[in-house]
Amino acid sequence: MTVNRASRWVKTSGPENIGPREVHVWRIGLTQPEPAIQSYRGLLRTDEIERADRFYFAKDRNRFTVARGALRRLLGAYLTLDPREIDFVYGPQGKPDIATSQNVSGLRFNLSHSGEIGMLAVSRNLELGVDVEEIRADFASEEIAARFFSPEECAKLQTLAANENVDAFFDCWTRKEAYIKARGQGLSIPLDSFEVAFAPHEEPALLQVKSGDDLPARWRFYALYPGTGYYAALAVEGEQHELLLQDWIGEPGNL
Repeated sequence: MTVNRASRWVKTSGPENIGPREVHVWRIGLTQPEPAIQSYRGLLRTDEIERADRFYFAKDRNRFTVARGALRRLLGAYLTLDPREIDFVYGPQGKPDIATSQNVSGLRFNLSHSGEIGMLAVSRNLELGVDVEEIRADFASEEIAARFFSPEECAKLQTLAANENVDAFFDCWTRKEAYIKARGQGLSIPLDSFEVAFAPHEEPALLQVKSGDDLPARWRFYALYPGTGYYAALAVEGEQHELLLQDWIGEPGNL
C-alpha cells in the first residue's frame, strides 16, 4: 500500500467561506518580485517588520515578509477585515491566534515555511498544525533521529531500505512538528514523547502519546505534497475533514 499524499492544488486569488469540517491549506510561493515584497511589507505591524529586519540575508528577510504578509492578506479575507487591523495574541508557548473580539467565527490557523514554500492551514473551531520542510539529505541522519525521535520510530527507520530512509525521515519529522504545533505547546512536548506512523506503507497517524492526557484518536493526520524537494504534513482535530488545497496567487496586481 502506498500513502495517499494530497497533491491537487487549485490556483486561486482568495478564500471562500469555510465550512465546519473543511480545512483550507494554502501553498504560498515565497520568492516574489520586489513590488510584491514591498506590498506585503506594507501590511505588517512594527513588531513584524522588526522581526523581518533581524534576518541577516535579504533572501530570508524577504521570505519572512511574504509569508507574514500573505498570512495577513488571507486571514483578512476570511474575517472581512483590513489585513493591517488583525490583532494577533500568543499562547504561553508562542502559538499565534486571532484576538477573540475579531474572531466570532472561531477561525484557527497555522503557518509554516521552509525554503521557497510557505503553507497556511485554516479551519473553524478545530485546532490544527502544519509543517513543511525542504528536504536536506544531510539532516536526515541517525544522530538527529536518535536525538529527537522516539525509540520505536528510530527502530522503524533502521528497518527501511537505504533509498527509503530520507523520505521516511522527513515524513516522520513533519508529522511530529505538525502535531506539536497543533497542540500549541511547542517543544515543551518532547519530540520523543509520542510516536507517529511514517513508514512507506503506513497511513499517517498518531500511534501513541507517552505522557500527558492527550489521546491519539483526537487527531487526524494528512500527508501533503507541496512540490519536488519538499515534504509536508497536517494534523487536525476531529475526523472526516474536507481538505481544500489552494495555491495563493497574490501577485502585485491582486494585492
